Amino acid sequence: MPLIRLFIEICLFRKGPQDVPRSLLLLWLTAAAYLLVGFILLGLEVDWLPAVVESLAELAMLLGFVWLLLALFKKTPRWQKTAIAMLGSDVVISAPAIPLVGWTLAVPDAAGIHLMLFGMMLWHVAVVAHIFRHALSQPWATGLLLAVAYVAGSYSVMMTLFPPTSV
Repeated sequence: MPLIRLFIEICLFRKGPQDVPRSLLLLWLTAAAYLLVGFILLGLEVDWLPAVVESLAELAMLLGFVWLLLALFKKTPRWQKTAIAMLGSDVVISAPAIPLVGWTLAVPDAAGIHLMLFGMMLWHVAVVAHIFRHALSQPWATGLLLAVAYVAGSYSVMMTLFPPTSV
């Protein structure tokens, strides 16, 4: 429970990656939770095997981007804590989206739900900016620019690797 509270505090901008304990076990656990939530979200729209492959690709992209970013800023010793913060905060934001995504698939014209999901996406970008800002010891604007670049870039890569299938 204290770990969930920590990730919620990060999502509320009260704590940062520097507050995350350095732990290989915690990295594995947050990666597993990230994969599970991603698998469930993707599994609402695609078969289980593509959902597993896409979830693994997203995880690899997130971990790789965080490492590359920290390497560019010469902050690689912060990788483990930053990766855990990214994974844990993503789970906190994405898990509540599961029923909302299910609802939009059942009722495609549910405008209010789409608006809530869009708000959650903006919140996710802000949290990523917050994590990057702290991990890189940079101003908020730099964190925001990098967060937008990461989210847009990862979306573009995923759409290229796994184009949506038309039904």
